[in-house]
Amino acid sequence: MLLLATGAFFSCKKEEGNIVIEGQGDGTQYQLIRTETFDLSSRTVMEDSLPGNGLSYTLIGNMTDALLGNTRASAYAASALLEPSADFPNTLNPDSAVLYIPILDALNFYGERNSNQLWKICPLVIPIDASKVYYQTSTFEHDNSLASYYNGKIFSGKYDSMRYKKGNISLHPGVRIKLSMEMAKKLMQMPKAAYQSNEGLNSSFPGLAILPQDNNLASGKGGIGVYDLAGENTLGSRACIMLYYSDTSTFVFTFSNKNRVVTVGTTGPFPQSVRSQLQFPDQSYNTTYVQALNGVKTQLRMPKLFDLVKDGNIAINKAQVVFYIDKASVDNNFFAPLRLNLFRPSSAGSRRNYLLKDAGTAAFGGIYDAVNGTYTFNITRHIQDVLNSYVNEGKDINYGLFLTHPTAEPVMAGRVAIDHSKTKLIVTYTKLN
Repeated sequence: MLLLATGAFFSCKKEEGNIVIEGQGDGTQYQLIRTETFDLSSRTVMEDSLPGNGLSYTLIGNMTDALLGNTRASAYAASALLEPSADFPNTLNPDSAVLYIPILDALNFYGERNSNQLWKICPLVIPIDASKVYYQTSTFEHDNSLASYYNGKIFSGKYDSMRYKKGNISLHPGVRIKLSMEMAKKLMQMPKAAYQSNEGLNSSFPGLAILPQDNNLASGKGGIGVYDLAGENTLGSRACIMLYYSDTSTFVFTFSNKNRVVTVGTTGPFPQSVRSQLQFPDQSYNTTYVQALNGVKTQLRMPKLFDLVKDGNIAINKAQVVFYIDKASVDNNFFAPLRLNLFRPSSAGSRRNYLLKDAGTAAFGGIYDAVNGTYTFNITRHIQDVLNSYVNEGKDINYGLFLTHPTAEPVMAGRVAIDHSKTKLIVTYTKLN
């Protein structure tokens, strides 16, 4: 249905497919028209490769839910020295070694907090290159022969203490994992150069792989936390390995900067409702899905968009797309993500995300509206650009839109179902002479 906006008239001139307001009263009057009756087509597709390093925080954990099945987040972190030692006593035997990883505040934890999870911790074989972009699908070789295991809860809001040298230090809430004696011996008995510089350390101990295992969690169980592996905080809130020896001595290994800490996602197997969409992508589906950790995203197509310019180009005054969540897909543990992103494909048939011209503006949107259960995006520039390219250059760049889960701001492992019986593309425009 076309709705005419009353009392909204402007004096304009046509300029390269757009309009320029000149003032009123010269007799050139244009009427605003509003429409939201577009044919829209929606489906779930796999996410393209998303960056896994360079992020402020790291996701780690394992969860299973009825909506999208199993999701795991693993972390790979390059090692570093807190205080180099010129003459470390590397011929001694260690007492023990303990890994500590601080967790962010409770708001960033996604899923159910009380289930025990099984994590495997192994040393990396090859260093992580700070100059390289790694992806959330990357793989890293690690040494399983020195594996340590943790079986327990991964969320904690409790402040605690930890032995350090001859006393104790206060600890920010997080996870503490006693490493295997084989791992402790490796850390204790490396060449002396490993304790003198980060370069020497990375030659013998490149870092750690922290690998949550699929321990057959029931649906609705498990969760994924947000951890600070790269932060250069004070020792009590900084990720580290405490190596204990000679009863009262401690040597501390930490982790490198965020370019050398990588989050990797493992998703699936998906329920049949998702597999069907991936198998038959040419159909349109009333419910689609959005998932973090390089899982799935929603593609929205607008096949009749060019009907707007069948009589000539128009000037877009405002264009919005509104997505409604399926409220049955969320609860207190598996809640709607605080924010979603909107991109367009980089080319026809591509899964690569490409920034919209509206992105980065204050009005772009994407914040979850909990009252209405919606994500709203302002895409005026994008729609105008698509129409201009078609009318002025004969190019069809109407590739559709991708609704995706962000990798940052916030870092979180969310997912949600979208109800397309309510999805709206709302365009207000002016016809040009």
